[in-house]
Amino acid sequence: MAATHLEAGDPVGWFEPLYASARRDPAAIPWGAPGPHPYLTGWLEAPVATPPGRRAVVVGCGLGDDALAVARHGFEVTAIDVAPSAVRWAGRRHRRSGIAWRTLDVLDPAARAPLEGAFDLVVEVLTVPYLPGVVRDAAMHAIGALVAPGGVLVVVTLVAAGPDRAGDGPPWPQVPSELAAYRSAGLVRLALDHPPPEPMAAAMPVRLTFQRPRS
Repeated sequence: MAATHLEAGDPVGWFEPLYASARRDPAAIPWGAPGPHPYLTGWLEAPVATPPGRRAVVVGCGLGDDALAVARHGFEVTAIDVAPSAVRWAGRRHRRSGIAWRTLDVLDPAARAPLEGAFDLVVEVLTVPYLPGVVRDAAMHAIGALVAPGGVLVVVTLVAAGPDRAGDGPPWPQVPSELAAYRSAGLVRLALDHPPPEPMAAAMPVRLTFQRPRS
């Protein structure tokens, strides 16, 4: 599905048919594990940096569990995804959460423009590893652009354990040098956390914290 849309020049077009064909079965979504990512919940319980306000956005919200975790920590959450079926599904699952669910492609500059610099906390969990290389730098820059002055970006991604271990995707684990693209949006990296590397593992989960200087 991903390869077909990439060949057609639509590298993110496969998310909508994937969600639509799942027929509300989370097991049919490759990243549909129940509950928020533990790296996100750990960060929310012990933040690396304190966001300057309570406005938050979750990019690539999927089924909405990460967005719900952020909302439960007292943030006013906007959750966005490129797939309308995902947004509707998440809204039904968490209809009393108070979250604003929106269909939006952050790679579309016109659609993204009203949200740039608007959020004190930006969360992106395992979205970029499911994007092909042709749009990754643009996606990371676009995500970083959503952070307000003094605001914080929390990223959970997959990083290849070695230069020859990226493998066939999706997901396509990132190489460490790619992560510098978040800084192109004017952010400063505060922390990088990951478990001890496993000798034979192809990739490992990594959590990064960035902040935009106030000045």
